Amino acid sequence: MTDIENNQLKLARDVLGKILSAVPGMKLRWDPYATSDRAAVAKLVDFTVEANNDRNHTAYTLVVEFTQQGYPRQLRQAMDKLLRFHHRANALDYLVVAAPFITAEGATVCREENVGYYDLAGNCLLIFGSYYIERTGKPNPFRKSPSVIPPSLYGPRSERVLRVLLGEREKSWKVVPLAEAAHVSTGTVSIVRNVLLDREWAREGEAGLQLTRPQELLQDWAAVWGRRRERPRTYFTLRPLAEVERQMAQFARDQGRPFALTGTAGAWQRAPMTRYNRTQVYWEGDPAELANAAELKPAEAGANVQVFAPRDEGVFFQLDTVEGVPVVSAWQLYLDLQRDRARGEEAAEHLWRTVLFPGNERPL
Repeated sequence: MTDIENNQLKLARDVLGKILSAVPGMKLRWDPYATSDRAAVAKLVDFTVEANNDRNHTAYTLVVEFTQQGYPRQLRQAMDKLLRFHHRANALDYLVVAAPFITAEGATVCREENVGYYDLAGNCLLIFGSYYIERTGKPNPFRKSPSVIPPSLYGPRSERVLRVLLGEREKSWKVVPLAEAAHVSTGTVSIVRNVLLDREWAREGEAGLQLTRPQELLQDWAAVWGRRRERPRTYFTLRPLAEVERQMAQFARDQGRPFALTGTAGAWQRAPMTRYNRTQVYWEGDPAELANAAELKPAEAGANVQVFAPRDEGVFFQLDTVEGVPVVSAWQLYLDLQRDRARGEEAAEHLWRTVLFPGNERPL
């Protein structure tokens, strides 16, 4: 066990002690099995603590297994270890998993399996005897620590893999074909694969990796994407926006550079719902060149054309062309609508129900 793991295990004991000690009259006795003939059994788990209250003479022993990640897959592995212990445990033993930080998906798994949980931030759900201890909403204190946080799903190259998986979510992918389709290394695919499996948003069989919970993935990604603030170049025109869009698209074709509609303008092309009064586009080039070609005037107030530099070439994956104008994928539209206060939320919900997941309501 590394020094980091030892320190985290010590911290895990301290945090649990503080959670339990907050109950009035609670008395704790650590590692009660260490002096019994069950000492060998106790070695199967990380630590135990006996909890007893002055008003309730029944003592319960919390049996704790600590895992380095609080995602469903790691938590299930910890639960398996606890269950092996439980076959030889007392009736009053209470099984608990702990981690540096337990995700919402991880907490759901624990609830479904009737196993207690807590994390080093202090979030917990512990139900034993007449005790019910629940704390939620405490932020992840290890967000910047690479030792306890897995690689992000939402780096530019990782997002390319997600676009491919979402675009063909009924398909199973081997690593090499997926890397080729996403224009990334096999290492990047492996990182994304592991995180998706950890969060149980995908499964892996003989045919390869397949998304199983695309809705949860897209919602989580949208929350991250919506917090990113890219500043566009803004312009104004008195001409019909549809005419301006066609002119910009033609210029992009002539220049051989990627270009596509997004936002409510793109949503109108893919899932018409309400008229729009502002065009948003991705353009891989000098915004001034595009503006000159479409006779746009720079403007701060009252701008009705916004030109975004792409974060990565992935925004141009899976384009559709409508009347000669490229439009970003439905997945990209959904992400971008999270940042659009001009009816973006309404358009995103309509896109979800009609194009992305027909007939399914968007989770709140």
